[in-house]
Amino acid sequence: MDVKQEIINIRIYDHRIQQIIERPMDEIIREMVAAQIPITFEIEALKAQAIIARTSIVRKARVFGGEGCCKFDGADFCNCDCGKWIPKEEWQDIWGSDFEANWNKLDHAVRETKDSILTIHNKPIEPKVHSTCGGATENSESVEEHKVIYLRKVLCDYCRNSPEWREVKEITLEELEEKLNITTGDLSPFREVPMTGIFDSIERDDAGRIVSLKIAGKKFAGKEIMRLLGLNSTRFGWKPTVFQFETQGTGHGLGLCQYGSNQMAIEGKKAEEILNYYFTGIQIKEFEQPSINKPLRGKIFVVDPGHGGDNEEDVRGPTGLREKDVNLSIALKIADLLEKAGAEVYTTRAEDIYVPLGKRASLANSVRPNFFLSIHQNYFANPNISGSEIYHYRGDQDGEELAVQILRELSQGLGTADRGVKVADFFLLREVRTSALQIEVAYITNPEEEEKLKGEEFHNKAAEAIVKGLIRYYTYQ
Repeated sequence: MDVKQEIINIRIYDHRIQQIIERPMDEIIREMVAAQIPITFEIEALKAQAIIARTSIVRKARVFGGEGCCKFDGADFCNCDCGKWIPKEEWQDIWGSDFEANWNKLDHAVRETKDSILTIHNKPIEPKVHSTCGGATENSESVEEHKVIYLRKVLCDYCRNSPEWREVKEITLEELEEKLNITTGDLSPFREVPMTGIFDSIERDDAGRIVSLKIAGKKFAGKEIMRLLGLNSTRFGWKPTVFQFETQGTGHGLGLCQYGSNQMAIEGKKAEEILNYYFTGIQIKEFEQPSINKPLRGKIFVVDPGHGGDNEEDVRGPTGLREKDVNLSIALKIADLLEKAGAEVYTTRAEDIYVPLGKRASLANSVRPNFFLSIHQNYFANPNISGSEIYHYRGDQDGEELAVQILRELSQGLGTADRGVKVADFFLLREVRTSALQIEVAYITNPEEEEKLKGEEFHNKAAEAIVKGLIRYYTYQ
């Protein structure tokens, strides 16, 4: 039986100090809930928010196979775009004497929901939240222009007591023109701004004087308005200088309404009931924790031993060592280690046969692996050139990040020179439709490295280094 990893560390880029901070996942969840919802809310509302925070982490963090932060390399989240987060030590200052009671409340919410996440078709959802929906949440396509089956409109009167239920904001005409980049024109006694429901049925004579009009549905003669409002003439128009906008609710309206969830909790609803009300068709399940023994569980790889068979395109070392044979030996060892780490592995060849490049690419494209790894040995006319290097296709950011991890492990594990991560337009890098790397383990044309490549121990170290780089890429350990 696999041993579950007791502590899962998550990495957050804190833009305020411009550093990546690594913290245990449960502590991150407490800190996120504290930053995202009022601590005065009912415990069931806090529990619902804790499940949402955990779902976001499981969906995004690299240790769970997510893509990590799109802005900062090496981070799972950032506290600028990915969501609100404030570290524990700052809450001590913010809450002062209330810190212990508040933190215990958060701790209770996280422990009571331990390992629970929101899923659809057995995968974590992207759990959207907002403060106050103002009467109804929104369908996703009304906000983000694409349909998400669990983000459906639901009626919600629960947030009526929210301080954000109604807001009135005044904007001057000058502000309106500036912010909307428009020009409303100058006020003229012969021109009025249409204001349906306020000024209607306007009648002017040939000289432009107001004969009659309706204001709020009541008819007035022009001379009557002149007298009642103290105007100088019946030749008048109007133009508002201040607009009062009234809004109901706040936020994008997708997913969970936080003030609504709190009211539901006050009325006795449990966190699971709240979440099922706001997210259509979801299931609340325990996520599968990373395993110490199976750190690559759920990942798929295609390992490609370069060259093979009677094809003479591979390189020979000074004493005749064939690249194709070294590639096959290292690749099969990599495949074995990956399987032991829990991954699903395919190889393009398992013996000394020739497999056309197009067939190798077809296999990868049918499998759709997380990564395609093509194993090679390098060559150069100058026998003094040595070291390890890795190639990726242009624009393949995931491939580049993995290459950095693997190359670091190769250099440390084999003692080879780090010749860098480079961009190339090789056939397999271009035609494989997932992230792909061509790993040049060593220079077979260098006499010293050829001698090392003859030994199985060197092959074992190379395979271990490559797999270690993969594990580091996914777990940051």
